[in-house]
Amino acid sequence: MLERLEEIRENIFRYLEARIELFTLETRGKVEEGVVVGVHGIVLALLGTMTTIFLFSLLAAYLNEVTDSRYIGFLIVALFFLVLTVIWALAKDFFKGKIRSMAYGILKKNQEKKEEDKSQAVQDLMEQARTTINNDDRYNPTTSSNQPVR
Repeated sequence: MLERLEEIRENIFRYLEARIELFTLETRGKVEEGVVVGVHGIVLALLGTMTTIFLFSLLAAYLNEVTDSRYIGFLIVALFFLVLTVIWALAKDFFKGKIRSMAYGILKKNQEKKEEDKSQAVQDLMEQARTTINNDDRYNPTTSSNQPVR
């Protein structure tokens, strides 16, 4: 009986060590994924911004040709961005609410997925424990009075 308790204690310590190592690996993976996604997002935003600037410069030059003026096209594009800025500033609460609800939805979806994965992992671990216990019982047969068979 004492040997069995010692074995259980060792298994618990091994389990805790494995959990700590798993936590470390998961954390490292999450940090790595965050850095990769962040760098990708920054590069994508930079390229998108540059493309937008060139497209609006091209639009302004085209409007200059259409209006037969050197500056009217740039003025029209500048006024367009001024109107967008005013709309964004006046409706900031609306946009904040929309952004907040979108972010909340994404975070909630990710959290539900993580909880589902954890639940599945716990079920798998419990099944493995049951299998191990059942296998141990097969190799250590006992009588109905809990005395070892000789």
